[in-house]
Amino acid sequence: MGPNAQGKTSLLEAACVLLRLKSPRTHSLTEAIHFGEEAFFLEGNYGGKELSMRFAPGEQVKRRLQIDDVTQQETTDYLSTGCIVWFGTDDREIINGPGERRRRFLDSAGLQLNNDYRHHFKFYEKALRSRNMLLRKQRPRREVEAYDSILVENGDALMNLRAYLCEALEPQAAKACFSISQEKLTLQYKPGSPTSMRQALEDSRAKEIALGMTLVGPHRDELLVTLNDLPTATFGSEGQRRTVALSLKLGLANLLHQEKSIPPLLLLDDVFGELDLERRSALLAGLPSKAQALLTTTDMEGLELPEKTHFFPLLK
Repeated sequence: MGPNAQGKTSLLEAACVLLRLKSPRTHSLTEAIHFGEEAFFLEGNYGGKELSMRFAPGEQVKRRLQIDDVTQQETTDYLSTGCIVWFGTDDREIINGPGERRRRFLDSAGLQLNNDYRHHFKFYEKALRSRNMLLRKQRPRREVEAYDSILVENGDALMNLRAYLCEALEPQAAKACFSISQEKLTLQYKPGSPTSMRQALEDSRAKEIALGMTLVGPHRDELLVTLNDLPTATFGSEGQRRTVALSLKLGLANLLHQEKSIPPLLLLDDVFGELDLERRSALLAGLPSKAQALLTTTDMEGLELPEKTHFFPLLK
């Protein structure tokens, strides 16, 4: 708790990077390095394990990971240690923003729930970038088609995993929404390929060559969010959009709690200022009971936090 620009969000960001190796605020960890320094180092205890991470982009080995002082050559075991749900002031962009924002939300869930998701996501994204580059450069068709089998295998798998994820997430998010506003929330997954990936690539071949990009696949997926049977982005009020975004995050928190042996770490960055008293209370009541939550705020007005909450005042 403290004034703005005192580093509250940086503490939550550090916890996120330590557990997930990604920042919620930037795509490049280089931007997280303190001005004038060449690296950053993080360490902490989570789920009974000591984790440490060192990131130095100028060195031969940019990232060094350890679990209980044992260096990790791969990220799989490290990332399986814990999971997080980030609550931020821009969460309503999941509702208002472009489809990419909703796909990123699904990815944040899938990458923490399923190792197969991480595998297919990694190979699909890499093949997609290479294929699009060849299309932009108008390379021969045989070069472009060399990536089709990779897109087909991993694209179909990724869309199946996202469909399953949405099916599992919907009841959790709907329950959270009803507890907050007594309204009906539904989710519908719309795959970015109308048929199988192989058939869709064949059908879109001419347009792809003309436009210089891959037109079908998981990178075109959409998540349709409706409230009381109406599209939330189009017909929802500002308060309803905030409620739905909050419900999606609470639903994800409870789904992770249900599926993982260790409850997720919940990181709430100054979200209470955007919520009325009723929604603040509903948010706190909807958090998984056994999960640790770290939250930032400028003041305590209107907040009734659980007993034994620890307060850390940051002073100017």
